[in-house]
Amino acid sequence: MHIHIENDASGPLALHLSREMLQQQLDAHPILRSHFTLTENSDATQTAMFLANCDVMWSGRKLALDAFTAPRLGWVQVMSAGVEQWLANWREDVMLTNASGVHGDKGAEFILMAALMFNFGIPGFLQDQAQRLWRPTFGGCARGKTVLLLGVGGIGAAAANRLTAQGYRVIGVTRSGQCDADVASCIRIDDIDDVLPQVDVLVSTLPLTPQTNRLFDRRRLDLLPVRAGVVIVGRAAVFDYTSLREKLCAGELAGAVLDVYPQEPLPIDDALWNTPGVVMTPHCSLDDHSAYLQGCLDVFIDNLVRFRSGQPLRNQVDVARGY
Repeated sequence: MHIHIENDASGPLALHLSREMLQQQLDAHPILRSHFTLTENSDATQTAMFLANCDVMWSGRKLALDAFTAPRLGWVQVMSAGVEQWLANWREDVMLTNASGVHGDKGAEFILMAALMFNFGIPGFLQDQAQRLWRPTFGGCARGKTVLLLGVGGIGAAAANRLTAQGYRVIGVTRSGQCDADVASCIRIDDIDDVLPQVDVLVSTLPLTPQTNRLFDRRRLDLLPVRAGVVIVGRAAVFDYTSLREKLCAGELAGAVLDVYPQEPLPIDDALWNTPGVVMTPHCSLDDHSAYLQGCLDVFIDNLVRFRSGQPLRNQVDVARGY
């Protein structure tokens, strides 16, 4: 069985999986040793040659599989949690697995940090500092305040644990209205309008699917109370950023911590740069490059064992649902 590694030549070297590194992992595993051949590629002009003969692919970059002839390919492991860019014209006979859960620890810490920033008024203080304004505000502790957590997958579940331990009342939101995370309650995504007026912090870890695209339009944003802060670490297209910016400019939200944007890098003339109450990070809140590759590789090795034995794969994407 042949595994092909497709690295992203433009990406950080810390996220490149070498053939030697994978071979070491295979050799150390008694079930996987001596059962695979490997190739590695970072040159997009040679991808077609490698895909023609592979059974399994590890990919650090997006590929349009329908543009290649890959008759033996049965499974693709990607290094991202979001997979919407892979799904156009996806082959039904190829399984797709993602990196869900690898971001969990760092993502949870970032989300907790962002929630606490709103509790202590930090977005407002940063704005006042830029204008040299001295305006003390005195609030209470986080305990008992409500976080609405959109998406309770790998990142969301880890965040729910941290937030609940801090004393927040966490309401999870999933497609089914069910989850195993440490939350006070879990509701269906169709029922969010009923709870939005109660929210102190709205956190989105949602992937982009037909159901989540522009889920938070102006109407839903208007249901949030003025005290609410917004944290977005999932896909940007879940939100109407223009309406979000307008509400922030009007002082109708407590602020926003944003890690993702409609266009990246964010253009230098984009109005978000100067929007009051916005704390921006450049799409780096979830990734730990010192541990991310190994985390993805742990998922892959576990799945190789499952793949050889015919068991269901971990993190397998439901192509119809988009995650």
